[in-house]
Amino acid sequence: MRILITGPESSGKSTLARALAWSLDGIFVAEQARTYLQERDNLYGPADLPQICQRQLTAEKTFAAPMPSYLVCDTGPEVIYVWSEVKYGQVAPSVREALRQVKYDLTLLCAPDLPWTYDPQREHPEASDRWKIFERYRILLPDARIIRGQERTATALRLITTS
Repeated sequence: MRILITGPESSGKSTLARALAWSLDGIFVAEQARTYLQERDNLYGPADLPQICQRQLTAEKTFAAPMPSYLVCDTGPEVIYVWSEVKYGQVAPSVREALRQVKYDLTLLCAPDLPWTYDPQREHPEASDRWKIFERYRILLPDARIIRGQERTATALRLITTS
């Protein structure tokens, strides 16, 4: 089962993805944007986003190769899509194509209802901005199951076992 964990920044995606992979004895695919940006001292432009998307997809393919029972992905092409729209007002064709082609068995959309915590890679400290971005995800991913509140892992596990 391929599970996508997504949502706005500081919504608990990485924490949830790691917890699910551990709970399910699955494989965790880390968000590749973090490493990419660290390598560049957090400096980037619109041309970097398709490269980040490609890194994410390559990591997913690599970790999916041994065919684990559960592959838990901390973001996917939808994050690059929304990031591109919000930051630059345009989306690269390769990112649009990746969003169209890559499929997950279950998509969990994290609501930004957790306290924002500072991270040099985060750009939206205002809750209202994160909620607007969340709405973009809801429209882009109409079949996503929304995860909110403090008991995210338990909620997600219930959704996975009933899917």
